[in-house]
Amino acid sequence: MKKRTSIVKHILFAILLGVSMAACLSQTDTDTPQTEVQETAPAEAVAEEAVPVPNLASFVIAKGRVGNVRIGMPIEDMRSRVAKGIAIADTTLTQEGTQATAYLLHPQNEQKGILVEQTCEPACRVWRISVHNARYKTMAGIGIGSKYGEVQQAYPITYLGMGEGNFVAVSEEAGLSFILDVSQLPREKLAQLKPTDVPANTQVKGMLIY
Repeated sequence: MKKRTSIVKHILFAILLGVSMAACLSQTDTDTPQTEVQETAPAEAVAEEAVPVPNLASFVIAKGRVGNVRIGMPIEDMRSRVAKGIAIADTTLTQEGTQATAYLLHPQNEQKGILVEQTCEPACRVWRISVHNARYKTMAGIGIGSKYGEVQQAYPITYLGMGEGNFVAVSEEAGLSFILDVSQLPREKLAQLKPTDVPANTQVKGMLIY
């Protein structure tokens, strides 16, 4: 009788042990996905917050400069002084069959910004800056998308005509060249236009700082 009681106790203990292990395994399977979700969400939030916002001064166009990029400054200085939130990448331009290195600077979360061209005689320096992003504006509020009438009110135009395949209005006093969208004007009459002849609603589609 004692032997039978002992056997029954062993059987009950084995059953209870099996139930306990099954419960532990079930609890482990349930908890694992919850832990992964809790760890992933904060990581994504940190990645989004890690992109710095450029200072507004980075988008100001002034005579001889855009942001802290100045005409004539050494390229090494330009590369070392790129503002926070601005990305820089080397690119290659082909002009009259000759290849030259240039530099693209743009907000990290945008594709367009400014194109910096260089001259290397002998040391490489900033030669010209092209604006391709409407966020960049002069202190008078002129930028891509502005009207020619607004440009005239802000800057004296000293030259109007073709330049490197574009129709441009140049203000020598401000050191700015405004590329105008003249697609709606008769092409054969462009050469005859004077600064006062261009329709006031003609849009600026690009700018050069030299």
